[in-house]
Amino acid sequence: MTDEAPGDEGWVQLLEEMDAMAAALDDEGWETLTIPAGDAGPVGPDERYTDRHGYAYVVPGDAADRFAELFVPDGFPRTEIYRATAGGNLYLLSVFQNPATEAAILLAGVLDRGDLGVCRQHAADTGRMYSHLFRVNGTHLGTFEHDDPDPFFPGSGGNNGPSEATK
Repeated sequence: MTDEAPGDEGWVQLLEEMDAMAAALDDEGWETLTIPAGDAGPVGPDERYTDRHGYAYVVPGDAADRFAELFVPDGFPRTEIYRATAGGNLYLLSVFQNPATEAAILLAGVLDRGDLGVCRQHAADTGRMYSHLFRVNGTHLGTFEHDDPDPFFPGSGGNNGPSEATK
């Protein structure tokens, strides 16, 4: 991903890159799930649905059902983060990998860069970042924990992908 994606084309580009990565993993024999988040946003530890800061993603319909089948807490020890910015948007592609089962979950979301402050501060204070996934009705599907929060924030070291934020 480039550092600056065109504003109107950023989401389309993100989804194309997610699909290309999924196809490459499929060709290597991995089981993949691609999730274009219906909504995404940063949360602080006092938010309604979680007691930990991070990014919250809404997973629509069938993707939520497949995620529930594939997800194992602490079962995805490798995470790659790809990011791009355009205007006020942060385009983020997270690739969660479970080498033991050769399963990969690819999650695409767009966040408002102006809303990242509280989450970024909690991530810096704790040295951790979390990716929370929810159904449309608010049911928590699972959370990924990351030891390195830097790849999740523009201008914070890290590069624009792949950056590893593994647990």
